Amino acid sequence: MSYKIIIDLIKKDKVPEFLILYGNEEYYIDNAVKLIKNKYVSDEYESMNYAEFEKVENNFSNFYEFITTFPFMSNKKVCAVKEATFLTSSGSLNKDEDNKLTNLLDKNDSCITLFLIKGGKPDSRKKTVKNLKAGNAVFEITRLNEGELTRYIIEKFKELNFSINPNDAAYIANNSGYLEYESTINLYHVNNEINKIAAYKENSKNITFEDIDVLLIKSVESNIFKLVDNICEGNKKKAFEILDEMLTNNTPEQFVIHMIARQYRLLYQYSVLLKKGYSFNEIMSAMKIKKFVASKLSRQVRSTSGEKIRYYMEKILEIDRKIKIGEIDGRIGLELITNGIIK
Repeated sequence: MSYKIIIDLIKKDKVPEFLILYGNEEYYIDNAVKLIKNKYVSDEYESMNYAEFEKVENNFSNFYEFITTFPFMSNKKVCAVKEATFLTSSGSLNKDEDNKLTNLLDKNDSCITLFLIKGGKPDSRKKTVKNLKAGNAVFEITRLNEGELTRYIIEKFKELNFSINPNDAAYIANNSGYLEYESTINLYHVNNEINKIAAYKENSKNITFEDIDVLLIKSVESNIFKLVDNICEGNKKKAFEILDEMLTNNTPEQFVIHMIARQYRLLYQYSVLLKKGYSFNEIMSAMKIKKFVASKLSRQVRSTSGEKIRYYMEKILEIDRKIKIGEIDGRIGLELITNGIIK
């Protein structure tokens, strides 16, 4: 992971003068900026040696002046460009500004300039990007996988002087929403959950599963798994409780139906591949799903037949169509699904 490389460069005092940080883990991008700033800029002279620019396209002269003037009572200044869209395919500098920046890349050793691209990526055709790539100064900050997130959670609790069982940390990882497909949950959200649990347990230093289950805000996808579990098992009372909780938390009815239909499509795909003789890992690869999702699908498939899953899926799509054409109300449609009209 590039974040670890950046940490190592900071420790060795070898951070490049110009670098690009991009990717979909906003917390680590922000933390890398913070660590570089703390390494090279003292609190006493921060106002003179550190600057942030939202963008530089409309403020290039001020940006250029800051990074080319000498630091005050320090060896380095630090500048962070928070939205470096001019380095992506959707933005640009004018030709003169682009040339001025390109000419600086090998000459400016008194300021560390960080170009941040959150949720996007640099355009490799651009001169600045090409030059920084050649100098190994382009770093992609990616999201954590299940194992990495579990270890991260354990370490964060440790920093707060709490201990947590690895299985319980994995439960937080898998139910926080962070690992879900196209998730917008990042480590800032995970940290909030960790801090909330720690605050609840301030008089004890051991985190239990009961504490987590009560306090953790379950993601929509996590609740969908549970809802589908209970529908498949015919547990109407529990299914209604989960549905009511989701709707009380303002989860849109149409989104819930969409997610239930998606879950049954995944279940059907899994059951078909399993019937064809695919192994667990082969199914995970063919469906392009994470291990924890495949594990839940595997458990759900074992509790019902492929024919029943297909029947459920068709009925849900039929109810979804009736809602969209106004034949039935969204809430009624969800209650029909949850109440076991699908038998």
